[in-house]
Amino acid sequence: MILRGLAVSLALALVALVIVGCGGSGPRINAGGATFVEPLMQKWSGEYDRAKHVQIDYVAKGSGYGIEQMTKKTIDFGCTDAPMKKEQLEAARAAGGEVIHIPLVVGSVAVVYNVPELSEPLKLTGEILADIYRKDPSVAKWNSPRIKELNPGADLPDKEIVVVARAESSGTSNIFSEYLSKSSASFVSEIGASTKPKWPKGVVAQEQNDGVAGFVKANSGAIGYVEVLFAHRNNLSTALLKNRAGNSVGPDAEGAVSAANEALKTKPTQEPYSLHELTYSLTDTDGAKSYPISGMSYAVLYAKQPKDKGQAIVEFLKWATSEGQKFTKELDYSPLPEELQKKVQERLGKVVFE
Repeated sequence: MILRGLAVSLALALVALVIVGCGGSGPRINAGGATFVEPLMQKWSGEYDRAKHVQIDYVAKGSGYGIEQMTKKTIDFGCTDAPMKKEQLEAARAAGGEVIHIPLVVGSVAVVYNVPELSEPLKLTGEILADIYRKDPSVAKWNSPRIKELNPGADLPDKEIVVVARAESSGTSNIFSEYLSKSSASFVSEIGASTKPKWPKGVVAQEQNDGVAGFVKANSGAIGYVEVLFAHRNNLSTALLKNRAGNSVGPDAEGAVSAANEALKTKPTQEPYSLHELTYSLTDTDGAKSYPISGMSYAVLYAKQPKDKGQAIVEFLKWATSEGQKFTKELDYSPLPEELQKKVQERLGKVVFE
């Protein structure tokens, strides 16, 4: 009986060791922020846990949330599609020191619409899209002359355009409104680029990418903007936009890659991009194939990290921006250019642990 009991105890101990060795025994990293990168972050979380036994808990509540909670140190790193502004940097420096921005992935913001009468993709320009979001009377209806001119022969209905935008502070809104600001002086003076633009009366506000996509899908005549994966998940039509080269292009991976490669050719000179080492504006770039509403999602974290968890955070970010890039295309993102991947690895190698 004693031997049998000992054998059972040993067997249970071995089972326990196997369970511990199979995952879930490592540190748990808390992150949150941009919904733009959330599908990929969930994919990375599962893959990294299986490979390294480190869990990544990600809460998608918008870029503003990611910056705010990282600054307060309630999460280990935040994610944002809009680089931190000067006042945000100053607040973070006061709370915990210098902050670094780590590019994670490149993606596209799709202009989605619900016009059942259209059999061919809708074509738009940045100026017309800006006027739609300004609620300009000249483009209040789908069959407005300016829209018809871009879409000759299209069956555009005599129907009001229902304009939809993000309700919360959002990096997706920042990318979108930055593009509109580059397309229209009137948009700049009335609304401007921001994570939370002050849209005019009549623009419908919806929470997160899912909320905007769901509203557009449920309402004929609606137009909105979402990260491209959310457009595909909801089977929404996406508009073709005229880029700087004069070509009408859609929100595909090739267009985002082209925009990223063009952006890397010049050093940013305008804030907030000029405030950071590895941030770039991907909107309205040169390039025959460039999609004009492209952007990057960034991890933001303090340059000095605690010894106990900091190394695990940095190792995850190194993996995500190298080996983890192979998962980008299956989720409608584009990988970081190789040149930028190298720069990211170098910057992460300089993080200090205290």
